[in-house]
Amino acid sequence: MTPRHTASRARQTFLLALVLAATPASRVTAQADSTRPFVRGGVYDKPYQARLLGRTAIGGYAEAHARYERVDGATDEMGFVAKRFNLFTSTRVSDFVRMAAELEFEEGGEEVKLEYAAIDLRIHAALTIRGGMLLSPLGRFNLSHDSPLNEFTDRPLVSTEVLGVALSEPGFGVLGQAAIGRQGRVTWEAYLTNGFHDGLVANSAEGTRIPLGRGNIEDQNASPAVVGRLAWSPRVGMELGISGHHGAWNAFTVEGTPVDERRDLTISVLDGELSVAGIRVSGEAALARIDIPPGLAGTYASRQAGWFLDLARDFGAGLIPTAPGSLFTLKARIDAIDLDTEAVGHHVRQAGLGINFRPTSESVVKLDFVRGWRFDPFNNRSDFARLLASFATYF
Repeated sequence: MTPRHTASRARQTFLLALVLAATPASRVTAQADSTRPFVRGGVYDKPYQARLLGRTAIGGYAEAHARYERVDGATDEMGFVAKRFNLFTSTRVSDFVRMAAELEFEEGGEEVKLEYAAIDLRIHAALTIRGGMLLSPLGRFNLSHDSPLNEFTDRPLVSTEVLGVALSEPGFGVLGQAAIGRQGRVTWEAYLTNGFHDGLVANSAEGTRIPLGRGNIEDQNASPAVVGRLAWSPRVGMELGISGHHGAWNAFTVEGTPVDERRDLTISVLDGELSVAGIRVSGEAALARIDIPPGLAGTYASRQAGWFLDLARDFGAGLIPTAPGSLFTLKARIDAIDLDTEAVGHHVRQAGLGINFRPTSESVVKLDFVRGWRFDPFNNRSDFARLLASFATYF
């Protein structure tokens, strides 16, 4: 069986497992659990934040990497990176209005990005109006990707190479939740945003690269995209979500005059998490469809896909006498991307194993070993291996 067929079978198995994990929904009510975060690790689920300035809470996280990589038997990378330094703030302006923001410094300050800055007007548990710089609800990982919270040093391939996590977009929309039975709930988010720009093609000589179309701060085609996510959680620690993003990526009109055929980008994502026998299982699968101009067909991909599956198991709680709240975590990940599903090559497969030590729930030391295979446009294989160590902490 070829690597492509193996990945396809794994994707189908993963999606089937998520569907089978669902249980029939009971009566829906409008009263939601206000003590449960909208998204675990999301915008307002930051327990480390301290209220130092009256109504305003501040906090953040920092992350540092040590990396060693070999490609086809030769050392390709060895060094240290001050990967991220993020600052958070949130303010409860009133019982109905609150505001949150996140500022990110990457690669030792080489890149500074306003990752999130939005205002919420809460009318009801089932209806909150949100506007500003949003974290698009395109898969759960984009909403909850803080390094101290997640188990692996690197983000999944599908998140970085297909979805462009962290994906921030200016936009306006609504979100809400409703209870289902005694423990369950449904949550939803839907926004109009500026969408992607033509950099996903124009800024890449290697083919379609969706992340290069991020940062459409001033909508170049005056045609808003729509993005949304619907998630069902029958109980705490178990959730199934479906999300999508659709909009034009090219400038097809100038002052109302058509200058090109409209070309759309459509991304669909299925995500899920559950716990089985003490093992936390989470993952996402994504499919992207891109309208490519006829002159670029065959060189630039019109379909891309990817998926990942994480498993984590805690052990050794309180094993370190000087850190009674500490614990260890064994972890495993398999993930894959195909940057052109209609052609041979253009895909990456990798698997990772590792162990983490958490002296507290807010800090983690990670050690990962990753083994992978990369296939170029001609389907020639390149082998790589990485040894990664990292330290991340909230503050």
